[in-house]
Amino acid sequence: MLLDGALTPLWGGVAVTGTPAPSASDRAAALAPLLTRRGVVGREAAAWVHTGTAPPARACVLVPCGVRRPDPAPGRYCAEALLGEDDVALVGGVPVTTVDRTALDVARWLPREVALPALVALVGVGLDLAAARRALHALRGRAHVRDAHAVVDEACRQVSAPAPRPTAPP
Repeated sequence: MLLDGALTPLWGGVAVTGTPAPSASDRAAALAPLLTRRGVVGREAAAWVHTGTAPPARACVLVPCGVRRPDPAPGRYCAEALLGEDDVALVGGVPVTTVDRTALDVARWLPREVALPALVALVGVGLDLAAARRALHALRGRAHVRDAHAVVDEACRQVSAPAPRPTAPP
């Protein structure tokens, strides 16, 4: 069915049927089996849910601080996070960090070569990079915030740079 185009692979062994491109709800549903009772899809996995760009090699599941981290599982890693009510949205019934929270986490915790394209893609689904920069100022003194500023600044430059003009043949 995959070879015939009847199924579109999403992530792992999950695929969807039909012609329209998979939605954010489809992508969130693909990750739902990896969630724990209090878990939330975060970081690069949340960026993929929101944008549909590069799927993660392993999904990040965020759990509240002080809660026992679940055992490792294939396709999943877990991290502790302080998450407020405004940091989580239900996407197709699956808890996922919001676009704004996802951007902060991606900028702080992922390598630059992964974070930068994710941030640029998140702009396409409503991320305000100026607001992300202000939110990072509020996190001053916490882990990886200085590096996050550099990545957000580079994303601002990429987003605001005019598209290259095609050159005319000589």
